[in-house]
Amino acid sequence: MDSNSPSNLASGGITRFFVEHRLFGWVSVVAVLAWGWFAFQKLPQQEDPTFPTHDAVLITVMPGAPAEVVEQEVTTKLEEALVKLPTLEKLQSQSKDNISSIVVTLKTDTKEVIDTQWKKTREILAEVKLPEGCEEPRLETDFQLPATLLFAVLAEDGMKAGNAADIVEQELKKVSSTGRIRQFGHAPEQILSFEEMAAASYSVRTLHRDDDGPLKPSASVLVAVEMKAGNIIRDFKTDVLAQIEKTKLPEGVRVITVSDQPAATAHRIEEFLRCFIEAVIVVVLVALLLMDWRTALVVAVAIPLTIAMTIGGMAALDVPLQQISIAALIISLGMLVDDPVVASDGINRELADGQPRGIAAWLGPFKLRRAIFFGTVINIVAFLPLALLPGDMGAFIISLPIVITLALVSSRIVSMTFIPLLGYYILKGQKGFDAVSGSHPVHRLVPFYKSALQFALRKPVLIVLGAFGLLAASTALIPFFGKQFFPAAERNQLLIDIQLPEGSLIEQTMAVTGRVGDFLQKEDAIQSAVVVSGGGTPMFYYNVLPRQNAANMAQVLVNTQKADDVPALIVHLRELFDREIKDALCLVKQIEQGPALETPIQIEVSGEGDLKAKANLVAEELRKAGAYKVHDDSGILSRINQQRTITVKALAPFGELASRILAKARDHFPNQGIAFGGEERELTNSQREMERVLKISLALIALAMVIQFRSIMKSLVVMLTVPLGLIGAFTGLATTHASFGFMALIGIVSLAGVIVSHIIVLSDFIEEERAAGVELKEALVQAALVRLRAVLATVFATVCGLIPLALTGGELWRPLTAVHIFGLLFATVLTLLVLPVLYFLFAKWKWIK
Repeated sequence: MDSNSPSNLASGGITRFFVEHRLFGWVSVVAVLAWGWFAFQKLPQQEDPTFPTHDAVLITVMPGAPAEVVEQEVTTKLEEALVKLPTLEKLQSQSKDNISSIVVTLKTDTKEVIDTQWKKTREILAEVKLPEGCEEPRLETDFQLPATLLFAVLAEDGMKAGNAADIVEQELKKVSSTGRIRQFGHAPEQILSFEEMAAASYSVRTLHRDDDGPLKPSASVLVAVEMKAGNIIRDFKTDVLAQIEKTKLPEGVRVITVSDQPAATAHRIEEFLRCFIEAVIVVVLVALLLMDWRTALVVAVAIPLTIAMTIGGMAALDVPLQQISIAALIISLGMLVDDPVVASDGINRELADGQPRGIAAWLGPFKLRRAIFFGTVINIVAFLPLALLPGDMGAFIISLPIVITLALVSSRIVSMTFIPLLGYYILKGQKGFDAVSGSHPVHRLVPFYKSALQFALRKPVLIVLGAFGLLAASTALIPFFGKQFFPAAERNQLLIDIQLPEGSLIEQTMAVTGRVGDFLQKEDAIQSAVVVSGGGTPMFYYNVLPRQNAANMAQVLVNTQKADDVPALIVHLRELFDREIKDALCLVKQIEQGPALETPIQIEVSGEGDLKAKANLVAEELRKAGAYKVHDDSGILSRINQQRTITVKALAPFGELASRILAKARDHFPNQGIAFGGEERELTNSQREMERVLKISLALIALAMVIQFRSIMKSLVVMLTVPLGLIGAFTGLATTHASFGFMALIGIVSLAGVIVSHIIVLSDFIEEERAAGVELKEALVQAALVRLRAVLATVFATVCGLIPLALTGGELWRPLTAVHIFGLLFATVLTLLVLPVLYFLFAKWKWIK
């Protein structure tokens, strides 16, 4: 039986209930808005998503033992025991004089499962018999937790700074939201162990300014403060700073902030909320352009209702406000107006056809309930399979499919409840573009579209061949894409990694850091700099790997006046250090986004034969290809998954992509014993996982359409239009010079559902017209014109809603927005012709009844 027959329409469901019980509807409106507002106030905030901590470092000290003995007697025995872990993913070890360090990586899982595995790890380690004199292995499972606030306690000498740091730590423990507090650079009073000896070699100097004065160096101790989970980050900062302000410190001691996660979070959220407000304004303007002001008003009111419901859902699911979740709201903005636009269009048509207000308000959306429902489902299954991505990337992106799903479900609820309620009071009726005459400016385009569609139906094979020929031609753009897994983070910070030859004394390292500090003092763009000798800075950002303490290691955290100062400063410092510092490796690096990578280019050399000779060959080819600062770890006995390995590492010259350098060099590498790490491995793994997600998404989209149309062939007609979006996707990446990486892959995977959801209302009306007995060609033209406004409104709302994110959301979002904006525009233009043509051909060939 037809779902729109009178017997089925008699009930009207919840749509009719909200029209006939309007007082209840208005109370519900107020309740939803209040729920969203209070949920927003309590929603946790952070700068970026939290990666699961499934790595641990195992440190074992064997005093007096050379590296070869440490490897044979300690590292090898521990690795042989650790491979018994059922969820082990990777082992990376380094054996040096006196010390063995092993990074243990487990497969990503829930915190409870990972904690259980760490407990099992300790049980396994307890059974390992190590040589006499070897200290007990120490497993650190929280070494990758970044500090929420990092302070430098400044004084005239290190001892005074250390004593003051003790006072600061004791006072900060009084703040209830404070978690772990650690000090760095506080030399032990007595040296009774190898670790205390290493700590004594670790020293910190901080360059700082007094207002607009010059940079001055001070002895300092770093205090890293972490926030307990579940607290509001801005309130945590306020409480901590207030506690420091009232702390009585010795004369001449100052405390300054050298890494401020709450400030970075506030800035990021402020930028994205501004972007979101701009997107809302753009979407409303699009509605005004394509509809009368009454319909635009209904759609505009639907947005805060949907967002309030979405934020309430985020609070219920513990999804914090951060870069990915706010961007998900912006991406979903155009899609979440789809249902309200279609529902409002249905009400307007019923009113224009003479239905009374009390009936038209619920009858229009109720007639379209299947199209609205399946359009929502298809949009959801375009994004929700992204939640199946494994590993760190799945954890990084998980809030995107969750928030978009919440927004789309909320939009469905709003379109079937509050839109009928609002439509009852506001809408007056508006004909579709199929009307013989119309005053709307866009109506002037209708004759051109109608003529083009009629021509296409006369030359159907030519149109189909032309469309798919264009798709084939667009693949020629693929070789021109630059590949970059993730772009740099747009922060006012940079890092300088310093490494001297293995065996260098701490005095030699301090001499180098002293010269580096002298150079930095002359830079006006620098606000402060933390200069660490004998190790690395505390972890201050989610993907900056902590460095192991060693006499030949150093690191500098530089804070600039503005984020815009970073690129020019990196170029300048690289040139300066390359010219002036010859006795140490100085890597001036941007802070990156995505998974933690020491360098973007990493080639792992292992297997039989002379590893050093192979590594030298790889390094030489990378230099020929233009790689910057090519180096390796051959001075250390390193192993990956129990196999001796030398890793050749390099950066790309600033402004160039590491993938282009690797593409030039890789064909000249040895044929055996070479594995690609770094950015190349991450991107390859992501492509493989994205292919799996795309297959799942397309299968679910096809299943949803088969259920809706009750026909495989009718669903196939729609699915054949999906690849046409790739024409725009490839054009968008090429036009905007966006890199092909993780976010571009997400854009391509999700594009299919977005395209189908926008045109499914057209397919639905074709079926209605044919069921009513209208001749095939006339039905196709009529359906296209009737649904043209809804299709254009939803597509342009989605496209224009993404423009603020594309322009001001940063480099991370440029590839995804390029794929969606260009992909949707190209796909819509082509689909408005190709879909009716394919339907016509399938019906002509008797594949569709």
